Amino acid sequence: MVLRLALLAAGSAGALILSFNAAMAADPSDNGMYQQPVYNSAPPADWTGLYMGPMLGYIWGNLDPNTGAKVDTDGLLLGGFVGYNFQMGALVFGAEADIAMTSMDGSENGTDGDVDWTGSARGRLGYTWDRHMIYGTAGLGFLSADIDLGGASDENTHVGLVVGAGLETMVNQSFSARGEYLYSGYGEKDYGAFDADASTHAIRAGLAYQF
Repeated sequence: MVLRLALLAAGSAGALILSFNAAMAADPSDNGMYQQPVYNSAPPADWTGLYMGPMLGYIWGNLDPNTGAKVDTDGLLLGGFVGYNFQMGALVFGAEADIAMTSMDGSENGTDGDVDWTGSARGRLGYTWDRHMIYGTAGLGFLSADIDLGGASDENTHVGLVVGAGLETMVNQSFSARGEYLYSGYGEKDYGAFDADASTHAIRAGLAYQF
């Protein structure tokens, strides 16, 4: 008997809730017409304009003196970037520059090497959908390296080519978040007792403020 009353009460409550929801959904407007529910969606992202922000990442590569010792290096990077975008439909064209301090270092057969900083000046071409953009990038890369070969040490700034790709998302109207990969190959420099070239790979994350 108690179970029957409980089931009956639960069924009555459910029917009352369903009736109330139906009545609310069918509530007429002042002019007697039924109003359709309105759904608000975020406006499409506008990528045109100046932006800048910080970045953090992991970088690895090698310093390659012509003595036969190839010095593998790796470390963290911390820096910033600035750029400008032009949007035409779903395509975005832009230019960007960045610089970062690094903790890259390594040693091989008595040869020590470290990288103080890296930088680049690149073009970007992106394709957008919703609030996201996938892009490719290419340009000039810069790297400051210090190599010590048995007490004979020197420091040089290498210049080379950098290419990469990334994904960026508009978090809101003011900020975008990104992740990207860059490969850089640098030309040979004279270190006095020897010549050396360098190459790096970098995975970087950044947060940009859109002006």
